[in-house]
Amino acid sequence: MHSNTGPSATTNLAPAWLLTGASSGIGWAIARQLAAQGEAVLAWGRKPEALARLQSTTPGVIATQALDLGDEAALREAVEALLESGRPLKGLIYCAGLQHDVNLDEASYGPQEMAAELRVNLWAPMALCQLLLPTLKAQGGARLVLVSSALAFVPKRRAAAYSASKAGLHAFCEALRAQLQGSEIELMELIPPLVDTPMTAGRSGRKIAPEAVATALSKALQARRLSTQLWVGPARALPFLLRLAPTRTRAFFLKASKETPP
Repeated sequence: MHSNTGPSATTNLAPAWLLTGASSGIGWAIARQLAAQGEAVLAWGRKPEALARLQSTTPGVIATQALDLGDEAALREAVEALLESGRPLKGLIYCAGLQHDVNLDEASYGPQEMAAELRVNLWAPMALCQLLLPTLKAQGGARLVLVSSALAFVPKRRAAAYSASKAGLHAFCEALRAQLQGSEIELMELIPPLVDTPMTAGRSGRKIAPEAVATALSKALQARRLSTQLWVGPARALPFLLRLAPTRTRAFFLKASKETPP
């Protein structure tokens, strides 16, 4: 595990956002959007070089941490170090994600790859929330934003494990939000459509820019209270379609994903 902490990280204990998946894609865009608004960001990701570049070009990124979020020991170590620093948190924005665009029985895909998807997409955000909650409650509150997916509601044919992990994350958001009622901690599920990121490189279909997701989140964070869900871009039509014709909508997306992953 590699850690890169800038000089200001040890001296300026202004409240900061803990952001995962900051090496690229949605997380990278959110880090830059928050920093542009004067927010302090603690950026976690998988790629040390990308995180170093993010910090050098984004003054608001006051510290970075490169780690595998699916590694329990590494995750615990990173959280313990963060809590020991005494820095208050504005909240957690969990953007990290892993998807294999494969059929379940392809030779290149096995239990190890499936486990990695489930750990990064579902186990890690659950574990991170559990590890942080006592401190967040003690400091008087915070905001949790967990990035889900439209695939939690309309699964993709060639991403069975990913779709299942996001459906599980949706259920986790519902249950945890109920647990947090009466506290000062808010939880929002962010639901984007297909986004133009390294994870979706080479796939056809209508994609939106990561910056569009970051802008939508930025506007949502300005509200006095968070909404329970934030549907972004084309995904905003999905709740209506699922109410109007749920069977047809799911069948359409599963069929379409044979050639054009949704």
